[in-house]
Amino acid sequence: MFAGAFGSGKSEIAVNYAIECAQQNRAAVLADLDLANPYFVSRDTAKVLEQNHVKLLAPDNAMAYGDVPNLPPGIIGILRQNFNTVVDLAGDKAGSLVLGYLARFIDPQQFRIYLVINPYRPFSWDIEEIRDLKTMLESYARHLISGIISNPHLVEATDFEVIEQGHLRVEYIAAQLGVPVTQLTVTDGFHEQARLRFGEMVKKIDLYLRPSWM
Repeated sequence: MFAGAFGSGKSEIAVNYAIECAQQNRAAVLADLDLANPYFVSRDTAKVLEQNHVKLLAPDNAMAYGDVPNLPPGIIGILRQNFNTVVDLAGDKAGSLVLGYLARFIDPQQFRIYLVINPYRPFSWDIEEIRDLKTMLESYARHLISGIISNPHLVEATDFEVIEQGHLRVEYIAAQLGVPVTQLTVTDGFHEQARLRFGEMVKKIDLYLRPSWM
């Protein structure tokens, strides 16, 4: 599961991970459970996911962007069958409630929650706000956060200094929370330089949710 505050990039990372699983010939399912936020959600990449043989589970069209939580049909059955399921989860109270409901259907041995942080976004710089989110997710899930994914960028204003300083901030936050940073995600143009600086933890991602006007 990938969770994070608005603008963290969790949906982009979830889509990338699901496509990577499919490319490795692993049965991949992406469950879009970001049920309150209508912007930059993984269900907007339905055609790309289909082309890459990823099964998408998302709310019915009539409620896809509603404020009332509406679980995708079949999600519980998929979780019970231990498919390789990637979950895009809102990092707020609504997401925590959904997480708490679904946690009982997930094999504890397969249960992983990753907190995605872009320190340049609101609610992602202050340690106490992130700590509160971590505590809320863990409380509802009855499961500890497995790791933090560092995703520092300023969209078109991103340069390597932005990535480097942002990642160092995420590492500091993670140390304060006692949670390991498992990945640093960057786009292709920064991948080689980031690998030289930060090593094997660097992960290249493609941008599937960027609108054409950005």
